[in-house]
Amino acid sequence: MNSVNTIVMIGGFVILFSVIISILNNSGLLDIICKIFYPIFNMLNIDTRFINPIISGLIELTNGLNILANINTKSFSILITFASFILGFGGISVALQVLSITSKTDISISAYIIGKLLQGTIAAILTYAIVHIFPIFNLDLVPMFSSNVNKLPAFSAYINPYNMFILLLIITTTTFIILNRKKYKLNKG
Repeated sequence: MNSVNTIVMIGGFVILFSVIISILNNSGLLDIICKIFYPIFNMLNIDTRFINPIISGLIELTNGLNILANINTKSFSILITFASFILGFGGISVALQVLSITSKTDISISAYIIGKLLQGTIAAILTYAIVHIFPIFNLDLVPMFSSNVNKLPAFSAYINPYNMFILLLIITTTTFIILNRKKYKLNKG
C-alpha cells in the first residue's frame, strides 16, 4: 500500500506541475518571465528559444525536456548541455516529491536543492566539455554547401592519442565503478 501511495503521490506532483506550466503558458506569464532572461542569453550568444524549456524544466522535468526536444535547432551541443542541466537538477516538482517523502526525517531540503543545482551545473559543464573535447560527440549541424564545410576537421582529427586516452580512461573508470559497486556497499554496511 505504501508503494501505491508513493506512486500516486509522484504522479499527482507531475500532473500538478504540468497544469501549472500549462497555466503559465496560456496566461502569458511564462513569456514575461522568459523576457527577463533575454539580455543574458543574447549576451552569451545563445538562442533565446532555449529560455522557455529551461524555465519549464526547472519547474517540472519531463515537460521541460519535452519542450527542449521539440526545438528545431542546429546547435545540438547547446541542446544537450541544457538537457544535462535539467536532468541533473530534476526540477521543483522532484524536489517537492523528495520533501514529501523525507518530511518526517531530519534531512534538509535546502541542502538537497543546493546539491541538485550543483549536480545540474556540473552535469552541464561536463557535457559541454566532453562535446568540445571529443568533437565526434558534437552533433551540431552545418549545411552541406556552406562555406564552413571546408573548415571542418577531417574525421581523423578526432581520433588522436589524447582523445583515445581520455575515452579509454572514462570507459575503464565507469566499468570499475559498476563492477565494484556491490563490494563497496558491503564494506560500508
